[in-house]
Amino acid sequence: MIRARADGAEIAILPAVKGLVSEGDAVAAAIREHMPDAVGISISREELDALRDKSIYGDYEMSSLEEAYAENLSSFGEVELPSPSYVSALEACEELGIPIIPLDMNDAEYTEAYCQNIKAADMVRDTFFSRGIGRRRFDLSSPLAFVKDWDRRVNRTKGFRRLQREREKHMAVALRNMGRRYGRILAVVEAERAEGVGNILTRERGNDD
Repeated sequence: MIRARADGAEIAILPAVKGLVSEGDAVAAAIREHMPDAVGISISREELDALRDKSIYGDYEMSSLEEAYAENLSSFGEVELPSPSYVSALEACEELGIPIIPLDMNDAEYTEAYCQNIKAADMVRDTFFSRGIGRRRFDLSSPLAFVKDWDRRVNRTKGFRRLQREREKHMAVALRNMGRRYGRILAVVEAERAEGVGNILTRERGNDD
């Protein structure tokens, strides 16, 4: 758990490994243990709306890149989509009457950020990487080690790294905004972005001081 403060609010950031079924139980347990005033979740508004509609859970088709991610992640247990950590967060919040708030960019914001940061060279390199994904070997010493290694390689070009930094900044701003309304916040953030979000909040607090 990563601890931070913003506008007087206490923020606990829980890194979650996307897709791993066991992470869902951990997220639900954390929400019940902490009983926060609100929960932030590192998905977009549109993704949260879709998460609420369980009738479409079976409609999602994985890309070749997502299939490779799931295959490697399955070394640590069962893998499901949508991500059990997000599903469990939503279910726990609905059961306990806790507000759940999306932290990530909405679709329009993400599209704009993508167009601003991703150049033709980034797209070409990404295509070549995706084609050879089945032959690559990743750090499988732990789920966290794997997702960080995966993230480092998938976002290895400058454009994709900038895009992920923009997402982290957006999520940190969203948490600061939540801090103006809620005193105790639990943020369920994808493991590969959690540290970056926490660092931004810490730096901003230092600047405020």
